Amino acid sequence: HYYITNNLRIKPIMTSLTEEEEKDISRFTEVYKNTLNLLDIVGGWILSGPDDALDDVTFRTLWQQTDPVVKEAHHYLYKNYTKDGKCMPVTPTSKHGLICQIRNKSSYVHLYNYGDDKKKNCLDFWNHKGLVKRYDLSGKDVHGPIYTDPEFSSLSVSQDGKNVVYVAEKKVVKSVSFFAENPKPGDKQGGVYDYTESWGEQLEKCCESVICVLNLDSGEVKILETPSDIFCAKPSWCGNETLFFIGFDLKCSKHGAIYCWNRPGKLCSYKTATNSVAFHTPEGKSVYMPSPNHESGEVAFLMCESGGPHRKYMDVCIFDGKENFKIVENSLFYGKFSPSPWIDGRNLLLVSFTGTKSVLIKMNTESGFKENLWDGRYRTASLDVLDQVGSRCLLFVSDLNPVLSENTKQGIFSADLSNESSIKEFWKSSLCDSPDVNCKYTIESFSREERAYNGILIRPGEGSSDLKTLIVFPHGGPHSMYTTAFRHDTYTLAQLGYSTLLVNYTGSLGLGQESIDMLPGNVGDIDVKDVHHAAMQIAPGFQHVVVMGGSHGGFLSAHLIGQYPDFYKAAAIRNPVIDMSNMVGVSDIPDWCYCEAGVDYSVYRPPTPNVAGIAAMLDKSPIRYIDQVKCPVLMLIGAKDLRVPPSQGLRYVRYLKSRGVPCSLRVYPEDCHPLSSVPVSADSLAHVHLWFKKHLNLS
Repeated sequence: HYYITNNLRIKPIMTSLTEEEEKDISRFTEVYKNTLNLLDIVGGWILSGPDDALDDVTFRTLWQQTDPVVKEAHHYLYKNYTKDGKCMPVTPTSKHGLICQIRNKSSYVHLYNYGDDKKKNCLDFWNHKGLVKRYDLSGKDVHGPIYTDPEFSSLSVSQDGKNVVYVAEKKVVKSVSFFAENPKPGDKQGGVYDYTESWGEQLEKCCESVICVLNLDSGEVKILETPSDIFCAKPSWCGNETLFFIGFDLKCSKHGAIYCWNRPGKLCSYKTATNSVAFHTPEGKSVYMPSPNHESGEVAFLMCESGGPHRKYMDVCIFDGKENFKIVENSLFYGKFSPSPWIDGRNLLLVSFTGTKSVLIKMNTESGFKENLWDGRYRTASLDVLDQVGSRCLLFVSDLNPVLSENTKQGIFSADLSNESSIKEFWKSSLCDSPDVNCKYTIESFSREERAYNGILIRPGEGSSDLKTLIVFPHGGPHSMYTTAFRHDTYTLAQLGYSTLLVNYTGSLGLGQESIDMLPGNVGDIDVKDVHHAAMQIAPGFQHVVVMGGSHGGFLSAHLIGQYPDFYKAAAIRNPVIDMSNMVGVSDIPDWCYCEAGVDYSVYRPPTPNVAGIAAMLDKSPIRYIDQVKCPVLMLIGAKDLRVPPSQGLRYVRYLKSRGVPCSLRVYPEDCHPLSSVPVSADSLAHVHLWFKKHLNLS
């Protein structure tokens, strides 16, 4: 527990649990550890060639298991054979980084950071017999730490298997004081306190990128020369002499990039024969997921207008490998490409997020025709693609209830996209070894003011207690969505006896671009009323209704307890937006505050603050309703959050306490916006449980 001094400094208060709380937390730890026996899939790679029989496939899978006792995640690498059903575990590894399969050679490369500070770089080259060679990239001293984040990093092997491309931070010239004795040649005097702009939340170490090419034969690393006005990301080989990558525009200031698919950038290519860079898309666009076809030289990529909502529907585009690109007709969708999306020269495999799930889409790049693959077979479960070799793919099917049934089989599957009838399950994941106590869920449909939206209601399963308590849980974003993919938090809560309502309100991604466009300028109104209307529809039959949410979900939670103070009996809020007008000058995404408040913004020339703009932000913010809040509030704050400044939640608690509202504040000094580190995710969920139990007098 913490209290806040008058100058917003945070100091701990030593407290002890009551006997009842000790029993509650003992039950929680038992349930939580049981839930963590369900491993999370990290990746999968097909080892067999495209001509091998479908029932004789070899592949690797990488799994992660969270361990709150040792406060870290364990990673397990398995080698699987489908013909005889063998599953051979490889020695557990803590070196989780980037893995890339080298096709037709039964080998792969593994790129990772290591050392106490994770600043050392290494690349391992493996084949079917084991480790072949290790390349100490740090010892070459040609670049800084490698990138392993989901926004900028990539690992790609040339078609001949001789060269590997990846992204790293540019080597920093050592800076020394003007008064340093005997500075070395090349040292930058007086540069110790120079500021270098980063890409914000969770990307604060990504400042200046370089594209690096490692020759696997010689071990030599070459740093490619690229224009200084672009930030290079996501390079991929096309053949052996051409690289395609994203060049983010540096003529504007850097804004937070994680969770934001609207940053200005272009599709770029690099020719190794001439060391030349070319640009292939126009200004004012955002480009993502360049995916080359080795055979044809074409590149598939996603593109949308830059600016506006941070996530939106995107067009599928094809660059012909020479001079021209086209937007595939009727291709607008929200989702992603599979890891190697080209099924053949005309068709792509996409993962599309729609409604409350992710489904597989086969898209013809000439006609734009989209075919939904096997959606009915898995009913409400969500599908993802781990790997793909031509028409053969490795699928993962995930479900909020991991217990196997006849209708929903959760696990890993083989599929041949050229023949629908040949889909074959060839290994059940460890997620199938589920606890005896489970959960059940239903997809709920809602409508308000002729707008349709949806939610997912998760209830305790047979064999678990039922606290008759509904947790209303709106997602963050606001332009994101809930799917039916497995979640540890809601599964744990169901086993503890809670029911959880996940709400996809207006503006959620699975509801279409029209829904997304409707929310900016109406946050704090449409989204709040949607969530409350959904809660009102589900509430009958429950004795208590509480609310929980983080980021924009925290924004909505604060709105709900302020606008409907007699309905919600307790709240647990993580890193919430409380006052947009105050957040705009501190956050790594000031454009979010402008966009969602309905005020124009340009990353090239941010507007001068004015009374009308600030007033619009304040008008949309939950701080307006603070005098109406009655229910007890648990606040969870990541002290290193660059997205929503900690001062937002701290100020809210300070104001609530001054108005006599019961509050508890937990600050995690080393965590950031998602509060997702192993010890913090466990601690925060435990305190949510204790908070609701205490203030609802649950037994």
